[in-house]
Amino acid sequence: MPDNKMTLLNTLEGGKLYESNGFLIPVLTGSAREMGKQYGALMVDHMQQAFDVVVEPARKQGGLTQDEMQTWSDRAYHSCSTRNRHWYDGVAEGTGWPLTNVCMLDQIMEYGIFQSKLHSFAGCTSILSWGSHSLDGGTFIGRNMDWGEAFNQFAQVLTVRRPTDGAYKLAALGWPGMYCPFSVLNEHGVYLDIHDGTSMGGSLVYLDRPSILNVLNDILSESASLSALISRLNGICHSTSMILSIADEHGGASMECSSLAGNRLRTPDGDSIAVVNTFLVPDWGLGPRETISNSLRRHANMNARLAEHDGKVDAAVTRQIMDLRLFNEDGSFAENGGATKPTKQDADLTNHQIVTDVKRRQVWLKVPVPDYATDWTHIDLAALWK
Repeated sequence: MPDNKMTLLNTLEGGKLYESNGFLIPVLTGSAREMGKQYGALMVDHMQQAFDVVVEPARKQGGLTQDEMQTWSDRAYHSCSTRNRHWYDGVAEGTGWPLTNVCMLDQIMEYGIFQSKLHSFAGCTSILSWGSHSLDGGTFIGRNMDWGEAFNQFAQVLTVRRPTDGAYKLAALGWPGMYCPFSVLNEHGVYLDIHDGTSMGGSLVYLDRPSILNVLNDILSESASLSALISRLNGICHSTSMILSIADEHGGASMECSSLAGNRLRTPDGDSIAVVNTFLVPDWGLGPRETISNSLRRHANMNARLAEHDGKVDAAVTRQIMDLRLFNEDGSFAENGGATKPTKQDADLTNHQIVTDVKRRQVWLKVPVPDYATDWTHIDLAALWK
């Protein structure tokens, strides 16, 4: 597969904004405030597009008042770390936006679950392979981000942070103005991605806890190994239920997190694991439960595909598996299928995909949705972090 060219679109101080095959890639350098300012100035037009799709309609219809925006902004800003607060300050300076708008756009995921106005039973899928299961012993991860159709109406963004204050370098795939590490790798090879867990762990958001969206950014900025990441996750109470895929160069696992009942680690049987939106740790006492996004079907499909490639998984094989669709065109399940949903045939669709070669710090990005489709796009994180 040929390397994709990155085109430099704009610069500000230590920040650069690149585009590659439709993906936006802001590469930021400096303190948290300096990187936030660079992000805001370089991304303001794209942030406005996202704001107009996911925030403004609710404001115009009266479903989201200015007082509610202030409440969510105050929660995000005053309960987060100094690092995240300085980032917010920088974004407000770079965009020229009120801090309320900056924080509200960032917090739209938790707000949507809190209001139950966004579909909170989204389906995402990850597969992780390492050790004896992969071709060279390295860790390879494929991840589908499944959510609403609206999230393809603006850019898909890979944000690369190069902090100068001692925090670890990060690269996170998401959307303009939303800084949650939906899929993230740091310079030490520590990986995390987020799956909606509300169908199992409770569709409740604790307003009196710090936003988990901010907390996870801090944890990935400070964890240098999978064991360190697990310890940090064991020490927090989530504000929102979710299921995390977690890994480093030497292994992977899943952390099932309930806002009502704490966190539990799901360890793999061998050197691979598939993660969907169902809690699968037996001692929850819930039993296997299907979701309207067909979690158990996706889990079975991906486990079967992983088994077929035992000992042979690399980045190319991972991309091949992530290309497999869950459904046929007529809505029936595909034979020997996968997990990807280019169109909405159950509860959601696959907004974007990312395949990560952890050891080599390489990623490939793709949008499978027909109206916005891009093929696998290679990004060399090792080079961007130099």
